[in-house]
Amino acid sequence: MIVTTTNSIEGREISRYNDPIAANVVIGTNIFSDIGASYVDFFGGRSTSYEKKMQEMYKRVTETLKQRAQHNFYTGYYK
Repeated sequence: MIVTTTNSIEGREISRYNDPIAANVVIGTNIFSDIGASYVDFFGGRSTSYEKKMQEMYKRVTETLKQRAQHNFYTGYYK
């Protein structure tokens, strides 16, 4: 399945547009991640624990969107 937010796909002609679908994911962090992130905010740098959580959220949202698209039979109609 092609997942895109654009109105065109190179080399393809789109013959039908479907209603948009949306997904939300909420992921909690633990107190140790919050404390570590507070130090990173104060001293500067990157919070790897939060980066990992953001990557996990992205994966979950993408999978949820794909499942909802398949459930609605959004299979990508093109000529």
